[in-house]
Amino acid sequence: MSSPAEDLEMQRDVRSEIGDGDFHADIVLSDLNRRIQVLHFRGPDLGSMAEALRVRARRAGYGKVFLKAPVQDRPELEEGGLEMEATIPGYFRGRPAAVMSTFTDPRRREQPHLEREQEILEIIQARPADPSLGPLPPGYVLTRAVPEDAEDLAVLYGEVFASYPFPITEVDYLVGTMQSHVVYRIVRDGEGRLVAAASAETNRHLANAEMTDFATLPSERGLGLAQLLLAALEDDMAEGGIPNLYTVARARSVGMNRVFYNRGYRWTGTLVNNCHIAGRFEDMHVWAKQLAGDA
Repeated sequence: MSSPAEDLEMQRDVRSEIGDGDFHADIVLSDLNRRIQVLHFRGPDLGSMAEALRVRARRAGYGKVFLKAPVQDRPELEEGGLEMEATIPGYFRGRPAAVMSTFTDPRRREQPHLEREQEILEIIQARPADPSLGPLPPGYVLTRAVPEDAEDLAVLYGEVFASYPFPITEVDYLVGTMQSHVVYRIVRDGEGRLVAAASAETNRHLANAEMTDFATLPSERGLGLAQLLLAALEDDMAEGGIPNLYTVARARSVGMNRVFYNRGYRWTGTLVNNCHIAGRFEDMHVWAKQLAGDA
């Protein structure tokens, strides 16, 4: 059974499947991200599945295959040539997931900015986390988005991102996700202009949420808006009974990685050249948090 997030992703990418008598996998083919994402899989021969996925990726001209697997499947998947890039505690309704990948193009595995990315993590984690929240600037308002905000929200995302893994600059996509499974929070300034936003992409079946789609206009950065948005979304998730939170943050973004660290998220690994964002392929740091009392 696919989640709402997975169903809506198909509006942009292509859903397919692969398998024989020994395995079956539901997959997403993404031309933008040049990758195959495995949504669900089953079967006794995961090694054969890994090889079949590599063949399919090569034929499509893609450089990467990745999936989230129960940790008990990790040894067999590693035998099949996949490697673990990160973990997500609590992903499967309180049980951990291993994020595993295989690369069909050696260039996709290269990390020319690895030293800088590691330096960013060291700098951020060298001092105690500060979860405190400053006040909104005078006249600014933080609210939960409604469909009437979608047009302004699409404009904001278009101004901030040169490219993005999902069609967040399309009003219909924003309204559709808003009405099904994504909670958007926004900040408007004293003139009513939408200046910052973020979202929580919920999966109620698995009791998890990805904290994502953070965007702040350049003129409004440094005001602490991202951390305020994240705190508000965490409250929304707590009220909705979704305790297992995670994010994938651009590895070269000092500000966003610091926001998650300050709010008590733990770094659990890095996804190499995982998606096409802001006009290029980027490494993404995984951060995870389980809300107290609900994990």
